[in-house]
Amino acid sequence: MLMHVRLTQMREGERGIVVDIQGGHRARQRLLGMGIAPGTKIVVVKSGRPGPYIVAIGNTRIALGQGVAKKIIVRREL
Repeated sequence: MLMHVRLTQMREGERGIVVDIQGGHRARQRLLGMGIAPGTKIVVVKSGRPGPYIVAIGNTRIALGQGVAKKIIVRREL
């Protein structure tokens, strides 16, 4: 069973693959510029409660606000 969830529904330490970005052109472009695109493997470093979500893409760490994080749809790796 595939588990597609919003990034905001993932816990610290969970891994996944970005499957979609649900946002307008500007939000998509911003995330693509940060290296977050469909097919990208990510790890949740900090779950954003409170504060920003911090995700790892390879050796890079990116902080995302809750509004942006909820636009990212991820397939959880089990």
